[in-house]
Amino acid sequence: MTTQTTEAQLRQLEAERCQAMMAGDKERLQQLLHKDLIHVHAKGQVDTYDSYFASGGFKVNYTRVERSDLDIRVMGDSALMLGRQLLEAVRKASGERIRIDSRVMQVWVREGDTWQQVAFQTTPTEHKVLPAN
Repeated sequence: MTTQTTEAQLRQLEAERCQAMMAGDKERLQQLLHKDLIHVHAKGQVDTYDSYFASGGFKVNYTRVERSDLDIRVMGDSALMLGRQLLEAVRKASGERIRIDSRVMQVWVREGDTWQQVAFQTTPTEHKVLPAN
């Protein structure tokens, strides 16, 4: 498999991760995320794979998750993905609408023919509370 083919595959998997978040598709996310996941959220909270899925659902409903400016560096059976993420969501508890523009670094690993995300770190460049509809 060429580096370009691998990069295209990783872009597709990242698009699927974003879609799964918006759809609340826990099963697809469990397939995309590695069991050794370390996920650092915008406010600094850290989740493992188990804690990420422990609550049975997200604390927000994602209405927009978009990636852009992706730079993918494939290194054998691992890949570093850097880029912008624009996220909009509604907090389930309060109904508050939020928008977070951030820079994200992810690490993907390949085991056999399967790529999974093993690390995620987001650094917000902008965090806004949006007006209610």
